[in-house]
Amino acid sequence: MPKYTKKTRAAARSATSKTTTKAGADEDMSADDGVSVCSNISDATSIYDDVEGGAVAANDIILSSDNLEEKLDTAIEGLRNKDLKSRESALKTLQILFSQKYLPEQIANRSENLTEQLIACLKKGNESEGKLAAMVTSIFLIQLGEPNDELFQELRDALLPILRDETKSASLRTSYAQAIGFVCFIASEDISSTVELMKSLEVIFSKSFLLGDGSVPIVTRNLQELHTAALASWCLLLSTMPNNHAHDLIRTYAPEKIPGLIESNDADLRNQAGETIAVLYEIAREINSV
Repeated sequence: MPKYTKKTRAAARSATSKTTTKAGADEDMSADDGVSVCSNISDATSIYDDVEGGAVAANDIILSSDNLEEKLDTAIEGLRNKDLKSRESALKTLQILFSQKYLPEQIANRSENLTEQLIACLKKGNESEGKLAAMVTSIFLIQLGEPNDELFQELRDALLPILRDETKSASLRTSYAQAIGFVCFIASEDISSTVELMKSLEVIFSKSFLLGDGSVPIVTRNLQELHTAALASWCLLLSTMPNNHAHDLIRTYAPEKIPGLIESNDADLRNQAGETIAVLYEIAREINSV
């Protein structure tokens, strides 16, 4: 199970407010905590449902525990295929396999090869392939469940350029915004890298901030979805901040910026803004109680 959770990181934040690295949970973290974080992340990854396509039909095949390693190897090798549809089929197989089977050892043994192939798929920036690759990358990191800054940097460098590229579709960028938050939350232990990523995410969702005259900006539906995804990842990473960084973020965003998003005409963005405000004030209470 993942070594870190929002709960344990929040505890670490209170205990290590002046450190520059994220503290970890005890190795004997309770099963309830592990189930909780997997449940939370699984709920969040439900936003990827629209890219599953016909993959559900393969469930009966994947559910069988026979030859799982062979299926895993075949799917990973399929990511090398020059044919787009073949790569997408391999990604769908990995998505279902990772979603339904907990295979940390088998995946860890193939981590280097799988990472290389996922990065190649992510960098291509094709719409359907990119969405699938982003989803599989998220579940891959959840399966590994261990911090790995080198892996984070490799995946970040594949995801971030397309996330920032305004010539790419908002839908593709939304998938990358979701994935990069999970990748950083699970794999990164470096606070400075997390802060820099949060700044990149803020550049995106800040375009839904109220204008200087207090009016709501006109934003297309697709871009609102992107802004919501970027804010959700920002909020997730906010929960990992030590007190000194969290205090600065609260002073910057709690008074007006995030609350202003409640005025959006998009229900999902309003809901995410409300959740983010709740997290900001929860952290503020924690800081005041230390």
